[in-house]
Amino acid sequence: MPRHPKIERSANYAYYTDILWCSVPLFAMSCYYYGARPALLGIVAAATAYLCDCVLAPLHGHGYQPHEPSSECFAVLVALLLPASVPYYIVIAGAIVAVFAKETFGGEEHYPFHPAAVGLAVVGLSWPNQVFFYPTPGTALPLWDAADVTLTAGMNATLSSGGLPTASTLNLVTGNVSGPSGTCAILVIAACGLYLLCRGHLKLSTFLPYLIVCVAVPWLLPNLNELPNFSFPWEFVRQRIYLEKYIVLSGTMLFGGIFLASEPVTQPNRHTSRIIYGLALGVFATAMRYFSDYETGFCFALLLVNAIPEWLDLVARRAERVRFMKKEERRLAKHTKSE
Repeated sequence: MPRHPKIERSANYAYYTDILWCSVPLFAMSCYYYGARPALLGIVAAATAYLCDCVLAPLHGHGYQPHEPSSECFAVLVALLLPASVPYYIVIAGAIVAVFAKETFGGEEHYPFHPAAVGLAVVGLSWPNQVFFYPTPGTALPLWDAADVTLTAGMNATLSSGGLPTASTLNLVTGNVSGPSGTCAILVIAACGLYLLCRGHLKLSTFLPYLIVCVAVPWLLPNLNELPNFSFPWEFVRQRIYLEKYIVLSGTMLFGGIFLASEPVTQPNRHTSRIIYGLALGVFATAMRYFSDYETGFCFALLLVNAIPEWLDLVARRAERVRFMKKEERRLAKHTKSE
C-alpha cells in the first residue's frame, strides 16, 4: 500500500493550539451566565472555518492538510468577541471572512492583518445592532432564536461619553457585566495570559508597551465630565483611580492585548520593532475608547497598526546594519592605529 507523506506542522502550531485551549474556560464562563448558547456559537464558528479550509485547499495545489488550526482559532476568537445573543448567520459570516482574510494573502504565515479582527470588523459594520449590543448576564438565552432578548450597550459607551460605569470590581473580574461573550471574565483572561506567557506565546515586548500606554494616557488625560478640561496628574486622584479600574477591567483591552496583539504572523519579528508596535497599538486602542462607542474598538485599532510591522522590521534591520558598519569601522581604525 502506498504510504501517505507525513504532514509537517507549522512553526506556529503550538500557539494556535494553546489559544484554542484557552478559549475553553472563557466559553465555560459565558455558558455560566447565558446557558449553552455561547458554546454552540463557538462550535459553529470552528466548524465553519474547517469547512472553508477544506473548500479552499485546492487553491494551494493539494487537499486539506492540517498544518495548524489557525483558521479554527481565528473563528473561535471572532465568536468570543461577539455577544452571546448574536444570530448564527453572523458568526458564520465572521468565520468565513476571517478565513478569507488569511487566504487572500497566501494562507498561513503570510497575512498582514489579523484575520479575527477583520472578521469582527466586517460583521460589526454590517450588523452593528446585533454585534455591539449585549444581553444582561444571568439571562438564559434560547439556543436558536434570541431575537427577543433585551440588549444593552457595553460600558465603553459610558466611558466614551465621559461617564463612569457603576459595575462593582467583583462583577468586573468575574465577568458579570454586559459585553462580548469571551472578554468579560478578567480573572480567567489573566490566568490564560499567564499560561501563554509561560508557554512563550505572549510577547512582553509587545504587551507591556501597549498596556503602559493604555493606562498612562487616561491617567494623564482623563475623559471625565466631572473633571476640568485640564488638571495635573496628582489632582483628582480618586476619580482617576476609578477611571483606570474600568479602563483595565472592562472592554477588550486585556483580551485584545493577550489573545490578539501577540499573534506571531502579524506582529513584528524584532524586539525593538515590537516595542514601537505595542506603543502604537496602545495609542490607537486608547483613541478608540475615547472616540468610539464600540466595546470591541480594539480590533479596529489592531487593523490600523497591522500595516506597519514589516516597515518597522525593515527600519530596525537598516539601523542594525548601520551600527554594525560603524562598529567595524571603529575596530579597523583601532587596528590600523595599533600597527
